[in-house]
Amino acid sequence: MSSACVLAQAVIGLTAQTIEIEATISNGLPQINIVGMSEHRAKHCRERIRSAIEHSGFKVPDRRIVVNLAPSDVAKEHAGFDLPMALSILIASQQLQAERFKGLCAMGELSLTGDVRAVPGLLIAALACQKQGLTLLRSNQAQMGSGPGLGPCLVVNQLADLKLPLKPTTPPKADVRVEPNPNGLSLDDIKGQSTAKRALIIAATGGHHLLLFGPPGSGKTMLAKRMLGLMAPMTEQEAVEVACIQSVTAGTLPGPPIERPFREVHHSTSAAALIGGGSPPRPGEITLAHLGVLLLDELPEFSHSVMNQLRQPLESGSIDISRAHYRVRFPANFQLIAAMNPCPCGWLGSRRPCRCSVEQITRYRNRISGPILDRIDLQVEVPALDPETLLQAAPQTSWVEHHRAAAQIKKARAFRSERLQASSLPHASEPMDAGATQFLVRAAQNLHFSARAIQKLIHVGRTIADLDCATIITRSQLEEALMLRQS
Repeated sequence: MSSACVLAQAVIGLTAQTIEIEATISNGLPQINIVGMSEHRAKHCRERIRSAIEHSGFKVPDRRIVVNLAPSDVAKEHAGFDLPMALSILIASQQLQAERFKGLCAMGELSLTGDVRAVPGLLIAALACQKQGLTLLRSNQAQMGSGPGLGPCLVVNQLADLKLPLKPTTPPKADVRVEPNPNGLSLDDIKGQSTAKRALIIAATGGHHLLLFGPPGSGKTMLAKRMLGLMAPMTEQEAVEVACIQSVTAGTLPGPPIERPFREVHHSTSAAALIGGGSPPRPGEITLAHLGVLLLDELPEFSHSVMNQLRQPLESGSIDISRAHYRVRFPANFQLIAAMNPCPCGWLGSRRPCRCSVEQITRYRNRISGPILDRIDLQVEVPALDPETLLQAAPQTSWVEHHRAAAQIKKARAFRSERLQASSLPHASEPMDAGATQFLVRAAQNLHFSARAIQKLIHVGRTIADLDCATIITRSQLEEALMLRQS
């Protein structure tokens, strides 16, 4: 009896766990038995491995082969175990030397002809190997050259390449630079709407959630799509997180430069598609929008049960998904921008007469639950423009307003960074002058604000103070914060 052991990685959610793949060859009927994996997936792996070995110039031993994936209680639901299982069989049958593959972790799917294909979650496995001091054996289709900060790895195109010496390659460091405006959209393209633009600047500076409501064609979606051009460039650590999420969903890595995601979700989406789900659980739209923007247009048209799934992620920045055999936590630190009409027909407050009754308007707005509205910091009206403003000639200079806003936000971020370094006070203890404190108390009493709404008001006031480069929050800044929460 001969045996061999090869390491692999099981990707569950956005984490990886090392798996030992043991292969033994003994006397008995010629067959390949795979244990430690579901029988349905083992059946497919068995046929791919047998065909790939034969087409690669190797020989499938005509004896009893048992392949064990340990630990057995860890889910192994991706095709990346094909390559390490085939490698363990070839080492156990002494067709390959075990010394060549010490300290190696393999991951890849095999075609029937022996080609090695990329699999989802490869970047997560590569980062896990880097922490453990292992060398990853992977497919060349994975485009790992764009992966941020990866260690050395081995590249194999076909199973037959294992006969040749494999030289380690070190992927170049990822380019995480983000252009000043990656999507090429400018605030100058939007005429009027000074209040909504101001809210957009405040939201981009402080990372606040934003609700835009107004009649159709007033520019709500246009405003939302300008958010990416105002957000801060990503750090290398943030780029790694975004790349890992895209690696799980797409199987390949984003090309440089890595940019913040922008996800626009249709109102017919299901709860599983929004927050994630399935077996094994896969990321939903809120995770795909992590460190970026999640746009929910026509907010009242979303199902009430789907909308309420956002309560936890809006508060904690993550989502916990529990299933019978899985418990996975996905990151969901996104910036929400929602848009809605003021009434079912959409024309309330515009030049066109509204045909909705008071009951219809109330029923329409009540589709958005109070807890969801309470979590949205800025709630701004986007009124319809009059034809004279809409048709006025565009200025000869472009990008002036956008560059001015970007410079203001950059200055506010620098001021906030210096302020936080000089003070360790939490948000709840943000310094305010006496007039601001009195105003906040009266506003909270008269408008029946919840504790969360009070905190949101303070956070927005603090962001406005940063834009003014002020250390102490003043009454005028809180008044503006309250005006931008007018719904």
